Amino acid sequence: MSHFSKIKTNITDLNVLIKTIGQLGFDYQFVSSTDNCFYTHEENKNNDLLVYQINKYGNKNHVFTFIWNVSEYNLVVDLELWSLSIDFNYLFDHLLQQYAYNMIMNTSSILGFQKVKEQLNYDGSIKLTLQKWDNS
Repeated sequence: MSHFSKIKTNITDLNVLIKTIGQLGFDYQFVSSTDNCFYTHEENKNNDLLVYQINKYGNKNHVFTFIWNVSEYNLVVDLELWSLSIDFNYLFDHLLQQYAYNMIMNTSSILGFQKVKEQLNYDGSIKLTLQKWDNS
């Protein structure tokens, strides 16, 4: 029997989310109102994403869904039917870390910063060194 879990996130930027999904090796499609049964009538379906993995036969394997709730994305997943070889919590933590990294890089670039150094630490954290030259 399926049981869907809805997990609240701080993910707000659709473009950064799409980039992050691709970096993690997944693909996506926008969800129409007829594609999915996770909705309540109040939810905006325009920016919802069905995230999937393509298997060796070219078939789409649904992994989870991101549902836009007007201010942020919620992740919806059926943990009882989780079929990936990676632990869901590990994947979710990695997704959030990569999303945060992409947000920092996008925002710093807009503000004129450039990456000088990046270090992946033994605990999985990332240390970034950014610089900005004063042109005045």
